[in-house]
Amino acid sequence: MRRPRSARRAEPPFWLARLRWKVRGQSARIAYVAAVAAGVLILAVLPPTGDPGVTGRGILLLLGLVAVLSAVGGIVIARVLRRRDPSLPRIVARDRAASVAVGLGVLGLCVGGILHRPAVVEKQQRFDAQVAEARRLAERRAPAYAIQRLDEANVRRLSVDVLRVCFPVGRPDRAWCAIVGEDRGVPRARADSDPRSNAVAAREADDGS
Repeated sequence: MRRPRSARRAEPPFWLARLRWKVRGQSARIAYVAAVAAGVLILAVLPPTGDPGVTGRGILLLLGLVAVLSAVGGIVIARVLRRRDPSLPRIVARDRAASVAVGLGVLGLCVGGILHRPAVVEKQQRFDAQVAEARRLAERRAPAYAIQRLDEANVRRLSVDVLRVCFPVGRPDRAWCAIVGEDRGVPRARADSDPRSNAVAAREADDGS
């Protein structure tokens, strides 16, 4: 006896039911990949510490963090789930718990990034003010070639509060540069007698270290 047509239409296709079954059994793996992708995006635009940007070290730390959350958090949360529902199989509980743990980890990164955002904005404002001070000095002291190319500034950070801002003078290994620091929060610039470009100076410093 055939089932009513309406009943057959209500049942999902076999391939869809099979896909749902596989996804439910591997939600932790999917959550791991999604958490890593979301973490990379957070590091690029809203980092919980440091400057925005993705580095190899940052990705390794992110992979380790997600793995720890998936393993440790999965065990802890799985116990809570099984206490609430003893009929839940252990493997299913751990799979769901690991997904929840990495999701909470991503949420924590977002919250940390939001809290750290004012520090990032302040640092960028200080950086922009220092570069602007170097440009004002270049307008008065730099050769004509450099003055016409103030928008081509190359910046090298010498320390937390000191920048070396260089402007092209027509040779790739030479530049007119200014050293910019802060005096009670106010940027101060002075001309640098070293004619090397930032690239050359950094390369020679690395070779000598």
